[in-house]
Amino acid sequence: MVRGTLTQLPCESAELLRNGAFDLAIFRSALPVTGPRPRGIIDGRAALKKRIDNTFLIGIPLVGSVAAIVWFSTHPIHIVEIVTFILGYFVIGMGTGIGFHRYFSHKSFETAPWFAYLLGAAGSMSFQSSLLTWVVDHRRHHSHTDNCGDNHSPFVDGHCDHDSSLKGLFHAHVGWMFDDTITDVKIYGRDLARDPIIQFFHRTHYVWPIVSVAVPWLIGYAFGGLTDAWGCFFAACLRTCLFQNSVWAVNSFGHTFGYENYNMRNNSKNNVLLAALTFGDGYHNNHHRFPRSAFHGLLKRELDFNGIIIYCLSKVGLARNIIFADSYLGDKRPVLSPEALSQQPASGD
Repeated sequence: MVRGTLTQLPCESAELLRNGAFDLAIFRSALPVTGPRPRGIIDGRAALKKRIDNTFLIGIPLVGSVAAIVWFSTHPIHIVEIVTFILGYFVIGMGTGIGFHRYFSHKSFETAPWFAYLLGAAGSMSFQSSLLTWVVDHRRHHSHTDNCGDNHSPFVDGHCDHDSSLKGLFHAHVGWMFDDTITDVKIYGRDLARDPIIQFFHRTHYVWPIVSVAVPWLIGYAFGGLTDAWGCFFAACLRTCLFQNSVWAVNSFGHTFGYENYNMRNNSKNNVLLAALTFGDGYHNNHHRFPRSAFHGLLKRELDFNGIIIYCLSKVGLARNIIFADSYLGDKRPVLSPEALSQQPASGD
Protein backbone atom coordinates (compact mmCIF):
# COMPACT_ATOMS: atom_id res chain seq x y z
CA MET A 1 0.00 0.00 0.00
CA VAL A 2 1.32 3.42 -0.96
CA ARG A 3 1.12 6.34 1.44
CA GLY A 4 3.97 8.83 1.20
CA THR A 5 3.06 11.48 -1.35
CA LEU A 6 -0.70 11.14 -1.35
CA THR A 7 -1.28 14.13 0.92
CA GLN A 8 0.31 16.31 -1.74
CA LEU A 9 -1.56 14.90 -4.76
CA PRO A 10 -5.00 15.74 -6.20
CA CYS A 11 -8.10 13.71 -5.45
CA GLU A 12 -7.33 11.27 -8.29
CA SER A 13 -4.70 9.75 -6.02
CA ALA A 14 -7.41 7.77 -4.22
CA GLU A 15 -7.69 5.54 -7.28
CA LEU A 16 -3.92 5.29 -7.47
CA LEU A 17 -3.84 4.15 -3.88
CA ARG A 18 -5.76 1.06 -4.91
CA ASN A 19 -3.63 0.38 -7.99
CA GLY A 20 -0.24 0.44 -6.28
CA ALA A 21 3.16 2.06 -6.43
CA PHE A 22 3.78 1.69 -10.15
CA ASP A 23 0.57 3.49 -11.08
CA LEU A 24 1.47 6.20 -8.59
CA ALA A 25 4.84 6.56 -10.30
CA ILE A 26 3.09 6.94 -13.67
CA PHE A 27 0.76 9.56 -12.21
CA ARG A 28 3.58 11.55 -10.63
CA SER A 29 5.58 11.53 -13.86
CA ALA A 30 2.75 13.48 -15.52
CA LEU A 31 2.80 16.29 -12.96
CA PRO A 32 4.33 19.56 -14.16
CA VAL A 33 7.74 20.71 -13.00
CA THR A 34 7.68 24.11 -11.40
CA GLY A 35 10.50 26.59 -10.96
CA PRO A 36 13.78 27.11 -12.79
CA ARG A 37 16.64 24.64 -12.62
CA PRO A 38 18.61 25.32 -9.43
CA ARG A 39 22.24 26.38 -9.29
CA GLY A 40 24.96 23.78 -9.06
CA ILE A 41 24.28 21.84 -12.26
CA ILE A 42 26.72 22.08 -15.16
CA ASP A 43 25.84 20.75 -18.59
CA GLY A 44 27.45 20.54 -22.02
CA ARG A 45 31.07 19.58 -22.63
CA ALA A 46 31.93 19.54 -18.92
CA ALA A 47 30.00 16.28 -18.64
CA LEU A 48 32.07 14.47 -21.28
CA LYS A 49 34.61 13.19 -18.73
CA LYS A 50 31.79 11.80 -16.61
CA ARG A 51 30.45 9.79 -19.52
CA ILE A 52 33.90 8.48 -20.44
CA ASP A 53 34.66 7.48 -16.84
CA ASN A 54 31.34 5.71 -16.41
CA THR A 55 31.75 3.87 -19.71
CA PHE A 56 34.78 2.11 -18.25
CA LEU A 57 33.57 1.88 -14.63
CA ILE A 58 30.33 0.25 -15.73
CA GLY A 59 31.52 -1.47 -18.88
CA ILE A 60 34.42 -3.45 -17.39
CA PRO A 61 32.39 -5.23 -14.67
CA LEU A 62 29.50 -5.75 -17.10
CA VAL A 63 31.64 -7.33 -19.81
CA GLY A 64 33.48 -9.30 -17.14
CA SER A 65 30.16 -10.58 -15.77
CA VAL A 66 29.09 -11.81 -19.20
CA ALA A 67 32.48 -13.47 -19.55
CA ALA A 68 32.02 -15.00 -16.09
CA ILE A 69 28.89 -16.81 -17.27
CA VAL A 70 30.82 -18.30 -20.16
CA TRP A 71 33.84 -19.10 -17.97
CA PHE A 72 31.92 -20.87 -15.21
CA SER A 73 29.87 -22.82 -17.73
CA THR A 74 33.08 -24.49 -18.84
CA HIS A 75 35.14 -24.45 -15.63
CA PRO A 76 34.26 -25.82 -12.17
CA ILE A 77 33.64 -23.31 -9.39
CA HIS A 78 36.21 -23.67 -6.61
CA ILE A 79 36.04 -22.55 -3.00
CA VAL A 80 38.61 -19.78 -3.54
CA GLU A 81 36.32 -18.16 -6.11
CA ILE A 82 33.33 -18.33 -3.76
CA VAL A 83 35.32 -16.89 -0.85
CA THR A 84 36.78 -14.01 -2.87
CA PHE A 85 33.30 -13.26 -4.28
CA ILE A 86 31.73 -13.05 -0.81
CA LEU A 87 34.60 -11.17 0.82
CA GLY A 88 34.88 -8.79 -2.12
CA TYR A 89 31.14 -8.02 -2.01
CA PHE A 90 31.40 -7.38 1.72
CA VAL A 91 34.40 -5.06 1.34
CA ILE A 92 32.93 -2.87 -1.39
CA GLY A 93 29.52 -2.96 0.32
CA MET A 94 30.90 -1.75 3.64
CA GLY A 95 33.13 0.77 1.89
CA THR A 96 30.18 2.26 0.05
CA GLY A 97 27.49 2.06 2.72
CA ILE A 98 29.54 2.89 5.81
CA GLY A 99 32.34 4.83 4.11
CA PHE A 100 31.09 6.77 1.09
CA HIS A 101 27.55 7.15 2.37
CA ARG A 102 27.29 7.34 6.13
CA TYR A 103 30.76 8.65 6.97
CA PHE A 104 31.93 10.86 4.10
CA SER A 105 28.53 12.08 2.82
CA HIS A 106 26.60 12.48 6.07
CA LYS A 107 29.20 12.43 8.87
CA SER A 108 26.98 10.08 10.84
CA PHE A 109 29.91 9.21 13.08
CA GLU A 110 33.55 10.11 13.63
CA THR A 111 36.53 7.82 13.30
CA ALA A 112 40.33 7.85 13.22
CA PRO A 113 41.97 9.16 10.02
CA TRP A 114 43.67 5.83 9.27
CA PHE A 115 40.33 4.03 9.43
CA ALA A 116 38.73 6.69 7.23
CA TYR A 117 41.41 5.93 4.66
CA LEU A 118 40.46 2.23 4.82
CA LEU A 119 36.78 3.09 4.30
CA GLY A 120 37.67 5.32 1.37
CA ALA A 121 39.80 2.60 -0.21
CA ALA A 122 37.10 -0.04 0.19
CA GLY A 123 34.43 2.19 -1.33
CA SER A 124 36.72 3.27 -4.16
CA MET A 125 37.10 -0.38 -5.17
CA SER A 126 33.40 -0.59 -6.08
CA PHE A 127 33.92 0.79 -9.63
CA GLN A 128 31.80 3.87 -8.91
CA SER A 129 32.77 7.51 -9.36
CA SER A 130 35.50 9.11 -7.28
CA LEU A 131 34.77 9.72 -3.61
CA LEU A 132 34.49 13.47 -4.22
CA THR A 133 32.03 13.04 -7.08
CA TRP A 134 30.01 10.47 -5.13
CA VAL A 135 29.60 12.82 -2.15
CA VAL A 136 28.59 15.92 -4.12
CA ASP A 137 26.17 13.90 -6.25
CA HIS A 138 24.59 12.51 -3.09
CA ARG A 139 24.31 15.95 -1.51
CA ARG A 140 22.56 17.22 -4.63
CA HIS A 141 20.13 14.29 -4.50
CA HIS A 142 19.19 15.15 -0.92
CA SER A 143 18.83 18.84 -1.76
CA HIS A 144 16.29 18.26 -4.56
CA THR A 145 14.87 14.79 -3.98
CA ASP A 146 12.41 13.86 -6.75
CA ASN A 147 12.20 17.50 -7.84
CA CYS A 148 13.92 19.74 -10.34
CA GLY A 149 17.66 19.46 -9.65
CA ASP A 150 17.70 15.82 -8.52
CA ASN A 151 20.37 14.02 -10.50
CA HIS A 152 18.87 10.51 -10.30
CA SER A 153 15.13 10.63 -9.77
CA PRO A 154 12.67 8.36 -11.59
CA PHE A 155 10.42 11.38 -12.07
CA VAL A 156 12.62 14.18 -13.36
CA ASP A 157 15.81 14.20 -15.42
CA GLY A 158 18.87 16.44 -15.24
CA HIS A 159 17.17 19.14 -17.30
CA CYS A 160 14.08 19.21 -15.07
CA ASP A 161 11.91 17.42 -17.62
CA HIS A 162 9.52 14.77 -16.35
CA ASP A 163 10.18 11.26 -17.54
CA SER A 164 7.67 8.56 -18.28
CA SER A 165 7.64 5.77 -15.70
CA LEU A 166 9.86 3.24 -17.52
CA LYS A 167 12.17 5.87 -18.99
CA GLY A 168 12.39 7.49 -15.58
CA LEU A 169 13.35 4.23 -13.92
CA PHE A 170 16.11 3.74 -16.48
CA HIS A 171 17.32 7.32 -15.99
CA ALA A 172 17.45 6.94 -12.18
CA HIS A 173 19.13 3.55 -12.40
CA VAL A 174 21.92 4.18 -14.90
CA GLY A 175 20.94 6.78 -17.49
CA TRP A 176 21.84 9.78 -15.33
CA MET A 177 25.49 8.69 -15.40
CA PHE A 178 25.54 9.27 -19.16
CA ASP A 179 23.53 12.48 -19.47
CA ASP A 180 25.11 15.87 -20.19
CA THR A 181 24.92 17.28 -16.66
CA ILE A 182 27.30 17.12 -13.71
CA THR A 183 27.15 18.39 -10.15
CA ASP A 184 29.08 21.61 -9.49
CA VAL A 185 31.63 20.90 -6.75
CA LYS A 186 31.82 24.63 -5.99
CA ILE A 187 28.18 24.56 -4.91
CA TYR A 188 27.84 21.15 -3.27
CA GLY A 189 31.40 20.42 -2.19
CA ARG A 190 33.26 23.63 -1.47
CA ASP A 191 34.26 22.32 1.97
CA LEU A 192 35.57 19.07 0.48
CA ALA A 193 38.49 20.87 -1.16
CA ARG A 194 40.06 21.06 2.31
CA ASP A 195 39.55 17.38 3.14
CA PRO A 196 42.87 15.57 2.49
CA ILE A 197 41.29 12.11 2.54
CA ILE A 198 38.63 12.93 -0.05
CA GLN A 199 41.17 14.72 -2.22
CA PHE A 200 43.56 11.74 -2.01
CA PHE A 201 40.93 9.31 -3.27
CA HIS A 202 39.82 11.78 -5.93
CA ARG A 203 43.36 11.92 -7.30
CA THR A 204 43.88 8.15 -7.12
CA HIS A 205 40.42 6.93 -7.98
CA TYR A 206 41.54 5.14 -11.18
CA VAL A 207 43.88 2.97 -9.11
CA TRP A 208 41.31 1.37 -6.82
CA PRO A 209 39.18 -0.43 -9.43
CA ILE A 210 42.38 -2.12 -10.61
CA VAL A 211 43.13 -3.16 -7.03
CA SER A 212 39.57 -4.48 -6.75
CA VAL A 213 40.12 -7.12 -9.42
CA ALA A 214 43.89 -7.57 -9.11
CA VAL A 215 43.80 -8.75 -5.49
CA PRO A 216 41.31 -11.59 -6.21
CA TRP A 217 43.41 -12.58 -9.25
CA LEU A 218 46.52 -12.83 -7.07
CA ILE A 219 44.67 -14.79 -4.38
CA GLY A 220 43.34 -17.21 -6.97
CA TYR A 221 46.80 -17.64 -8.46
CA ALA A 222 48.31 -18.28 -5.04
CA PHE A 223 45.79 -20.98 -4.12
CA GLY A 224 45.02 -22.61 -7.45
CA GLY A 225 47.23 -21.39 -10.23
CA LEU A 226 46.30 -19.53 -13.39
CA THR A 227 42.89 -21.14 -13.83
CA ASP A 228 41.67 -20.10 -10.39
CA ALA A 229 43.26 -16.67 -10.86
CA TRP A 230 41.03 -15.96 -13.84
CA GLY A 231 38.09 -17.55 -12.08
CA CYS A 232 38.54 -15.12 -9.18
CA PHE A 233 38.90 -12.23 -11.63
CA PHE A 234 35.59 -13.04 -13.31
CA ALA A 235 33.95 -13.58 -9.91
CA ALA A 236 35.17 -10.09 -8.91
CA CYS A 237 33.56 -8.60 -12.02
CA LEU A 238 30.33 -10.43 -11.23
CA ARG A 239 30.14 -9.27 -7.59
CA THR A 240 30.97 -5.72 -8.64
CA CYS A 241 28.22 -5.68 -11.25
CA LEU A 242 25.73 -7.12 -8.75
CA PHE A 243 26.61 -4.55 -6.11
CA GLN A 244 26.61 -1.64 -8.57
CA ASN A 245 23.09 -2.49 -9.69
CA SER A 246 21.97 -2.91 -6.08
CA VAL A 247 23.17 0.63 -5.27
CA TRP A 248 21.63 2.08 -8.43
CA ALA A 249 18.36 0.28 -7.68
CA VAL A 250 18.04 2.35 -4.50
CA ASN A 251 17.87 5.40 -6.79
CA SER A 252 15.33 3.85 -9.16
CA PHE A 253 13.25 1.12 -7.51
CA GLY A 254 13.92 2.63 -4.07
CA HIS A 255 11.91 5.66 -5.15
CA THR A 256 9.10 3.61 -6.70
CA PHE A 257 8.50 0.30 -4.91
CA GLY A 258 8.35 -0.42 -1.20
CA TYR A 259 6.75 0.84 1.98
CA GLU A 260 7.00 4.11 3.89
CA ASN A 261 7.34 4.80 7.59
CA TYR A 262 7.20 8.54 6.96
CA ASN A 263 4.97 10.67 4.80
CA MET A 264 7.69 12.58 3.00
CA ARG A 265 7.66 15.25 0.30
CA ASN A 266 9.34 12.79 -2.03
CA ASN A 267 8.76 9.24 -3.18
CA SER A 268 11.52 7.49 -1.21
CA LYS A 269 10.67 3.93 -0.13
CA ASN A 270 11.93 1.28 2.23
CA ASN A 271 12.68 -1.84 0.22
CA VAL A 272 13.62 -5.01 2.11
CA LEU A 273 15.32 -6.70 -0.85
CA LEU A 274 17.47 -3.65 -1.60
CA ALA A 275 18.29 -3.33 2.10
CA ALA A 276 19.58 -6.91 2.09
CA LEU A 277 21.70 -6.33 -1.03
CA THR A 278 23.16 -3.05 0.28
CA PHE A 279 23.54 -4.06 3.95
CA GLY A 280 20.83 -1.65 5.09
CA ASP A 281 20.93 1.28 2.67
CA GLY A 282 17.68 0.13 1.05
CA TYR A 283 15.65 1.63 3.93
CA HIS A 284 15.58 4.78 1.85
CA ASN A 285 12.44 6.39 3.26
CA ASN A 286 13.91 6.20 6.76
CA HIS A 287 17.16 7.67 5.45
CA HIS A 288 15.46 10.64 3.82
CA ARG A 289 13.61 11.37 7.06
CA PHE A 290 16.83 11.22 9.13
CA PRO A 291 19.69 11.73 6.63
CA ARG A 292 22.47 11.92 9.23
CA SER A 293 21.37 8.90 11.24
CA ALA A 294 24.01 6.16 11.39
CA PHE A 295 21.15 3.66 11.43
CA HIS A 296 18.75 3.38 8.49
CA GLY A 297 16.84 0.42 9.88
CA LEU A 298 14.72 2.14 12.51
CA LEU A 299 12.29 -0.65 13.44
CA LYS A 300 13.14 -3.93 15.11
CA ARG A 301 12.26 -5.85 11.94
CA GLU A 302 14.49 -3.61 9.75
CA LEU A 303 17.90 -5.30 9.83
CA ASP A 304 20.59 -2.73 9.11
CA PHE A 305 23.93 -4.51 8.85
CA ASN A 306 25.83 -1.28 8.16
CA GLY A 307 24.39 0.25 11.32
CA ILE A 308 25.28 -2.84 13.35
CA ILE A 309 28.86 -2.67 12.06
CA ILE A 310 29.09 1.00 13.09
CA TYR A 311 27.77 0.08 16.53
CA CYS A 312 30.39 -2.67 16.84
CA LEU A 313 33.09 -0.25 15.70
CA SER A 314 32.09 2.05 18.54
CA LYS A 315 32.77 -0.74 21.02
CA VAL A 316 36.38 -0.99 19.89
CA GLY A 317 36.92 2.76 19.68
CA LEU A 318 36.70 3.11 15.88
CA ALA A 319 33.39 5.00 15.81
CA ARG A 320 32.42 7.82 18.13
CA ASN A 321 29.87 10.63 18.34
CA ILE A 322 27.39 8.45 16.47
CA ILE A 323 24.28 10.27 15.31
CA PHE A 324 20.98 8.50 15.91
CA ALA A 325 17.54 9.21 14.52
CA ASP A 326 14.73 10.82 16.47
CA SER A 327 16.99 12.26 19.20
CA TYR A 328 18.28 8.86 20.33
CA LEU A 329 21.86 9.46 21.43
CA GLY A 330 24.56 7.29 22.94
CA ASP A 331 25.09 3.59 22.40
CA LYS A 332 21.44 2.51 22.34
CA ARG A 333 20.10 1.43 18.96
CA PRO A 334 16.97 3.49 18.24
CA VAL A 335 13.53 1.97 17.90
CA LEU A 336 10.96 4.56 16.90
CA SER A 337 7.74 4.99 18.82
CA PRO A 338 4.31 4.84 17.11
CA GLU A 339 4.08 8.60 17.59
CA ALA A 340 7.39 9.12 15.77
CA LEU A 341 6.33 6.82 12.96
CA SER A 342 3.08 8.66 12.36
CA GLN A 343 4.46 12.19 12.52
CA GLN A 344 4.40 14.46 9.46
CA PRO A 345 7.92 15.88 8.85
CA ALA A 346 8.25 19.63 8.72
CA SER A 347 10.49 19.40 5.66
CA GLY A 348 11.56 16.89 3.04
CA ASP A 349 15.07 16.57 4.47
